Amino acid sequence: MNDKDASKFTCNKCGGHELTITHVWNIQAGNDSESWQEWGSLKDNHHWQYEFKEKIEENADDDVQRGDFGEFEEDDSVSEPEKYEIYEEETDRENDEFFVNCGNCDREIEFGWSQPYRHGLIFPIEFSDFDALESWPDPKYVDVWQQRGWFRTGHIQP
Repeated sequence: MNDKDASKFTCNKCGGHELTITHVWNIQAGNDSESWQEWGSLKDNHHWQYEFKEKIEENADDDVQRGDFGEFEEDDSVSEPEKYEIYEEETDRENDEFFVNCGNCDREIEFGWSQPYRHGLIFPIEFSDFDALESWPDPKYVDVWQQRGWFRTGHIQP
């Protein structure tokens, strides 16, 4: 294997070479919300494509126990019910979460973006071509990057 074929990532825990990108977001429906996630592999060229998508199901043990509503009468009023059936996916990526994990042992890998405000390519700090001065940290890593002196003028603020 020559340098061109060498993987840019080797996990320091398990020796794996695959990385998984996960994106978690919420969809609002009236007072209710749903959480969804999608994930796929990160390539050595920093591009990724989500291959899987699923709704994050709540743990049944977390459900609130409700009483028997059989004793209540049916509502015969003429008022229309509120319409909460329309789901709107939040377009504000500010509340979304992104994760980079080793595809073999699931260890979380710190990363930045090629453009501010979570846009562009993903640059894991353990990639052999990582350059902190060419990256903007994911918001959860801003404090760590500041401590390391990687945070430059123009970086996003938490």
